[in-house]
Amino acid sequence: MAHRRDEIADVLRQRVVGGLHLGLLKPGSRLPSVRTLAVEFDSDPRVVLAGYRQLELDGLVELRPRSGIFVADSAVSGGEMFPQTSEWVVGVLVQALSRGVPPVEFPERVRGCLKTVRVTAACIECNGDQIAGLCEELGRDYGLVTTPIDITRLRGSVAPAEVADADLLVTTSYHAAEVQHLAERLSKSWIAVSLRPEFVAEAIRLLEHGELYFVASDPRFAEKLPTMFASAPGVERLRVLVVGRDDISTIPPNAPTYVMAAARRQLANLPLLARVIPAPRVFSPESAQALLRFIVSANIAAIRERESAELESIAAR
Repeated sequence: MAHRRDEIADVLRQRVVGGLHLGLLKPGSRLPSVRTLAVEFDSDPRVVLAGYRQLELDGLVELRPRSGIFVADSAVSGGEMFPQTSEWVVGVLVQALSRGVPPVEFPERVRGCLKTVRVTAACIECNGDQIAGLCEELGRDYGLVTTPIDITRLRGSVAPAEVADADLLVTTSYHAAEVQHLAERLSKSWIAVSLRPEFVAEAIRLLEHGELYFVASDPRFAEKLPTMFASAPGVERLRVLVVGRDDISTIPPNAPTYVMAAARRQLANLPLLARVIPAPRVFSPESAQALLRFIVSANIAAIRERESAELESIAAR
């Protein structure tokens, strides 16, 4: 029961934090009832309530007796987002101190590892929706300067200049072999990112209980997505609508719906955006680790090169 509670709490936390980030939620926004989520998650209402209570302890939601569950004012306040944050920060600073880094120097050390150099990435995929998703997450969470690249552009004898000039090539597992071959030819680093297991598991759970909608901008993504969930029970209930081609208003009011980043920009302020399931971060922990390892290594190399140049300059005086 505790495992399921934590699992549901993690999903709800992602939804609330994602909704706040995308502007789909704000303090005071009403959240789905325990009964509604119990049906969605196929879980005991008591477990869902326990999950909500975890978010209440985090300061993300407010449970109002006989009124419902709402996004808490503290979710976007100037204070801590989660009470656990202070303990987490203390733990990180203690580890840094054990490595000889005083806490007062820690922020600047971290900044140096992330922002000393301008790291560029070519985001390579076969459709606009996944390309936009890669670019958005890499830019927003990792500070990379991104360039969208349709993989069809790589199939000539000469790689596009944006790819040749990029520090890192980023794709998904579907095109890993092709991008790896190109990266080796260009002597470039490359990463094939994977999805968070929780994101995939939630989508599969939703498919087991009814229709699940995705709204996309590129028909090629609409063709590809069913193959990505081909082994999932209930894949026949997966619905993919393309903006400009399909009638978005046909999505049932209570149907769980994901809107891809590129489609979200096209939909602007349509009412649909007020009820979609936000998924702002979909990279797996392994992908995040690989990305951060590359970014930190590139920045540390730049710091050492700069320090070496300064030493040479001093020695030459």
